[in-house]
Amino acid sequence: MKRRWIYVILATFFAVFFLYSCTSPTQNNGSNNETTNNEATNSDVTIVIDRSGANRNATLVLAQDGLEGTWKELTGTNGTYKFTVNNEQGVYSIAAVDEITNGSQIRLFHGTLAEAKTVNIPFAPVEVDYATLTINIPNYPGAKVGVFFLNNHVYDYLDDNGSVPINISKGEGELVIFVYDENMDFQLTKIYLNRDFTLQSSKTLEISGTALENPSQIEGEDVVYGWILDKTIVPAHAAYEKVKIPQDKIKDTDMYEAYHHYFRDYLSVYWTKITKDVPVTIPEGVKTLTPATTTISATGVENNLLPKITFSPYQSEISGYEVKYYKLHVNYNCYITITSGYLAQLSDNIYTFPNITLDNWKNEYNPSGNYVVYSLDICLSPNTIDEMNSLKVESEWVDFTTWLGGL
Repeated sequence: MKRRWIYVILATFFAVFFLYSCTSPTQNNGSNNETTNNEATNSDVTIVIDRSGANRNATLVLAQDGLEGTWKELTGTNGTYKFTVNNEQGVYSIAAVDEITNGSQIRLFHGTLAEAKTVNIPFAPVEVDYATLTINIPNYPGAKVGVFFLNNHVYDYLDDNGSVPINISKGEGELVIFVYDENMDFQLTKIYLNRDFTLQSSKTLEISGTALENPSQIEGEDVVYGWILDKTIVPAHAAYEKVKIPQDKIKDTDMYEAYHHYFRDYLSVYWTKITKDVPVTIPEGVKTLTPATTTISATGVENNLLPKITFSPYQSEISGYEVKYYKLHVNYNCYITITSGYLAQLSDNIYTFPNITLDNWKNEYNPSGNYVVYSLDICLSPNTIDEMNSLKVESEWVDFTTWLGGL
């Protein structure tokens, strides 16, 4: 396999893995967040269930007002839920569950109103969220294509007739297709951009040669650039050649997601900046972050063998970047996000998994007494979580993950 395409495959693998392990708040598109925040009151929290761009209700969504409030089940519409926080400190918690064929996905978010009024909950999409889009590009049989729609990104080969079926999420938005030429070391050679695409059921898309455009490059080193086109995000790893949005189709609302990442020993670092102007410069300190192995000082159990985790709050190594949240990967299916403001409300910085006793909360949703903490993700930023969620222009952050291997 060609060296260039090996890079694309590896980048795709890590991007998919991190979608559920250490994702930044940007995995849901900014348009929905701005709308829900405008409609919300100062004490309302909006929860958005996001399955790679498909919004559908979860199996169960619960909310708690304050540290000791009663957990309540919420009712959502098209994947959006509302909850009013009355706690004087604005403290609240969200627990969401999505049952799938081979088990349950568990997500917990603990925060304060001052930090986040929109909570994006990422779940893996399932068959009902998808439709089949058959793409025909007769001028490029045998080529590799990358298809991007909402938060989906899928790669496959065109057959000898220049056709390929792709399963992507149903919805409306911008459709982007990259054509990679195998005979040119899998170099990106053509771009297709449809600004008004709808997929609610299986369909076929015919793309003529005249509908394809030549890519142009962004100068600069160490940074790659994704595209943010309204509801569709073309991840930076897909445009690894630093590709510009086609000039003749660019809109005022279009943005770039500047991105830099590296892996070192047990550390993975992801820096992101939302910008209209490229190229950009990586801030001082991003490339020299050290593993946060001492941030968790103790683990144990309490309340029917539920996880009890003691934190030593992390001190940021980057000037102007403050800790926004900690994210724990506990067992294979559970991710817990704790904001710095919420952690400050806990006695001695000790977090205990909530003892939820509602009828619809099953024991299997709780991590077992011999739970494993696989990784700790920390987000640092000069912006608020809501600003990052809404993809505010010039917002930036760094997510870095320390692989703990089970504490």
